[in-house]
Amino acid sequence: MSDEGQARGESAGDGQPHSRRRQVLALLGSGIAGGVVGSGLNELLEDDDGLDGTVDVHAPNDSREYDVVLSETDDGYSAVDPEGGTINSGADGWRVLESSIDAAPDSGSILVSGEYSGRSAIDVNKSLRIHGKNAVVDHRGDGEFAFRFQGTERFQTSLAAAVDAGTNSIELDRASGVERGDMVLLEDADGAGVLGRGKPPGEPHSVLSRDGRTLQLEDSVVWQEGYDAGTRVYVLDPISVQMSGFRLQSQNGSGDYFGVLAQACRDSRFENLWLDRFGNRGILLEACANSRVHNCTVLRSADIQNGNGYGIQVWAGCHDILVSGCTAKECRHPLSVTAGGPREVASRSLTFRDCFVTANGSAALNCHGGSAHDVRFEGCKVHTRGDPGVRTGARKTNVAGCEFRMDGHNAIDTRDDGQAMQLTVTDTDIFGAGTAVHLDGEAEFEFAPSWKVVQLDGVRANGCSRFFNLDTENIDRVRELVVSGCYWDEVDGEGFRISNRIDGGIIEGNDFGGALSESHVHARDTPNTDVNNLQIVDNRFRQPTGGTTFVRLSHSQQCEVSDNTFEADADVGIYVDGPGSTGNIVSGNTYYAPSPTSDPADVHSGSVARNNAVYDTDSGRWR
Repeated sequence: MSDEGQARGESAGDGQPHSRRRQVLALLGSGIAGGVVGSGLNELLEDDDGLDGTVDVHAPNDSREYDVVLSETDDGYSAVDPEGGTINSGADGWRVLESSIDAAPDSGSILVSGEYSGRSAIDVNKSLRIHGKNAVVDHRGDGEFAFRFQGTERFQTSLAAAVDAGTNSIELDRASGVERGDMVLLEDADGAGVLGRGKPPGEPHSVLSRDGRTLQLEDSVVWQEGYDAGTRVYVLDPISVQMSGFRLQSQNGSGDYFGVLAQACRDSRFENLWLDRFGNRGILLEACANSRVHNCTVLRSADIQNGNGYGIQVWAGCHDILVSGCTAKECRHPLSVTAGGPREVASRSLTFRDCFVTANGSAALNCHGGSAHDVRFEGCKVHTRGDPGVRTGARKTNVAGCEFRMDGHNAIDTRDDGQAMQLTVTDTDIFGAGTAVHLDGEAEFEFAPSWKVVQLDGVRANGCSRFFNLDTENIDRVRELVVSGCYWDEVDGEGFRISNRIDGGIIEGNDFGGALSESHVHARDTPNTDVNNLQIVDNRFRQPTGGTTFVRLSHSQQCEVSDNTFEADADVGIYVDGPGSTGNIVSGNTYYAPSPTSDPADVHSGSVARNNAVYDTDSGRWR
């Protein structure tokens, strides 16, 4: 059977959707009037729980609540109004669908059922609600989206006065015609590319009110240094749309096929959509505000050869976006945030929640440097092959309550050259990763990346090669590292592999299992290693099989290793001062080992080791 035949068979399920479709066609063909088709069609609509067994609570079941009802009939396709009058009809379902959308009033609604063959894009440039009931689109127009929802750009102007961080009003050189609900995108086009990948400061906002040339914004300015007078401002007139209950399929998961575009939209919702084999992009949002993608499935967006294959993608200029309950499988970039589009302004307030993704060819949860001020990945389950679970260059990244099942690559990785970034990982389980959390730099960009704070809390690593890796090249520093409540069962190499600069931090209250071939905490002897004011306190370290000292710090100053418990099946020692280390203190630790030396800490003359308790597990005595 051909791919086309399989796809249509899958859309029909076990026959019940087709049976219900025949009932709908029979009602329509019989010419039942009164609220389009009377109670018969409404009862069928009420029985339909959506494509995935869930009810779309935002879509009314009564057909009389729609401005246009479009259905496939025995003779073709027919669109009717709430009184049953024909709006348009014809044999070409895609053209009838397009004209029916055009016929719906601004802020109106349309109910769609039947199967449609798409050859070109349907453009929607007004606020509209489109709900599908057993609606299937077979999209054959390569290089074009099936549906394009697009607001308009009113004009471009500039800030008339400087704006400080934390303020929620701006003054423009030109503000005539700006209305409540418009979007303004600030872009410091001449600024340094400190957000990463050469992207200068910028951010999107929504307008609450206008008084002359002064706009009141929904939120306050987030960029820490604010914006100077003359900063470019895009003013957009967004539309509000809802789309739900459609099954869309294209011809080739590795081809140039596009699904749904939402551009300059606000207060919008895309729900219960199923997209299969849109090789370039499944769902794409650009310059959208206060919008949600919920309970959607995107499969086989996998145009790896041309660097595409995006499942659900948030482009530039978006704010307050929630992607929740979605599934993206066999995609190159299942869920992704990038800085592309006509207005490359960094997005903000992005959340991906309770999603299930599998990646093929790149990171599963991806955020380019320069593309977002802040992004959150919450409660997501990630399975990947050969690439990271998360790869992020956002200024603030929060990973919480997630599960990563890896095949040897890093679970959480970094990218690009952002400055003063923040990475927080909490209550997360990681299985089979090369490194649970990896901080890296890339030589081709303008800056060496730096992190204001890296915080790991409740991260549980199982079957991983390393827990944390601060790489050696093309990195500025980590200003503060905070690790608490974490666990690993056993790592092949170092638990903590530190090859660069840490200005301070604490590793506290953790339970670390074995390290087979290296130290649990190892600040390596490299030209870039420089560790200062790092406290390693109140942890449990276990070494059932390895033969290397628990903690080794090279090029480290004013660090503290205290009040820890070290348990070993061989006398490996608890601490060694490596080359270039001085001013460190090792005190108040407890060491359990067979036939241990009386002094398990080897420190240089500038460091201090004292009051460490040593217990001989062979003799059962304290030393």
